[in-house]
Amino acid sequence: MEAEVAVDSVSKRFGDTVAVDGISFEVYRGEIFTLLGPSGCGKTTTLRIIAGLEKPDTGRVYIGGRDVTDLPPQKRDVCLVFQEYAVFPHMNVFENIAFGLKVRRIPSNDLRKRVVEVAETLGLTDYLNSRAGRVGLSEQQKIALARCMVVEPRVLLLDEPLTLVDAKTRERMRRELREIQRRIGITMLYVTHDQLEALMLSDRIAVMNRGRLVQIGTPIEIYDNPQSLFVAQFIGSPTMNFIEGVLKKYGGKLFLERDDFKMPLDAIAKYYDLEQLVDREVVIGFRPEDSSIDAKGALEGSIELIEVVGDKLALHIKVLKDVVVKVYTSIYEDVAAGSKVRISLNPGKVHVFDKTSGRKPLPIGGEHGIP
Repeated sequence: MEAEVAVDSVSKRFGDTVAVDGISFEVYRGEIFTLLGPSGCGKTTTLRIIAGLEKPDTGRVYIGGRDVTDLPPQKRDVCLVFQEYAVFPHMNVFENIAFGLKVRRIPSNDLRKRVVEVAETLGLTDYLNSRAGRVGLSEQQKIALARCMVVEPRVLLLDEPLTLVDAKTRERMRRELREIQRRIGITMLYVTHDQLEALMLSDRIAVMNRGRLVQIGTPIEIYDNPQSLFVAQFIGSPTMNFIEGVLKKYGGKLFLERDDFKMPLDAIAKYYDLEQLVDREVVIGFRPEDSSIDAKGALEGSIELIEVVGDKLALHIKVLKDVVVKVYTSIYEDVAAGSKVRISLNPGKVHVFDKTSGRKPLPIGGEHGIP
């Protein structure tokens, strides 16, 4: 695939704070690529470096194969949509969308044609004569998006663009944004702290933490195969279940051990090289949907809480004095709060992490996705 954006060994400091720490990645032409991470992880700084609003201390930025590291923003063929919509409230919607074209001295006939086309694409046709300051928040965000799209940039950069709208509007706009991107085929580099938003929108996701890229992959790869404890904890709603302990080996068999608790890991050892972690503190993780109630299960616990979640039950099961895991089961399952149950895990979906490093051991016959 051809890279539309390439970031090569980019770093940026603000005083003693390392905002971006030697990151490298590529954004392919026509994809939605998302930088995802908690506040302060460096994702917005990275976007601003690509846009030309910040200069990296080290590294290079390429757009369309051209080194743009030393070029000003207006010469990079990108457009940035900010979290704050920054519409011109005294202008009508048409004038707002047309602003960039007027600056570029585009002929009036061509200008009108392009504004009308973009307005139609974004569902703004009925608002063109309305004052921008009097339309709703979702329409204001569309105006900001239209103002970028109408100048036909090579890459569209979006910094937390849906943060200020309510949850219902945000869900609708995610869907619309995805549909628009598919229709026009523009390359989008998207920044968000919302992992659900990233999973829904993206072709690929780069997870950031403390200025570094910790994993790059498709939404399914990031969700199903987190390569670090940080990614496993950050991705997923509800969150992954975790059990800490020491990896022990007795009579050739592997166990997770903690006080009087002992969990056999031989089935999981078929998927990971766990020998390197023997006698080390580890964290076992599994998602609620990758476990089930089973009389022959390896885990035992008591049901503390039962929630109805659509067509299934979410059972909160206490397996250790300080560990409660969530397990999904059929809404018709005969269970009651306080009862003892056993839990079976899908061994191919269980994740093992070194507690100290937070890293995952190598899979048997495979490679991990840490860049």
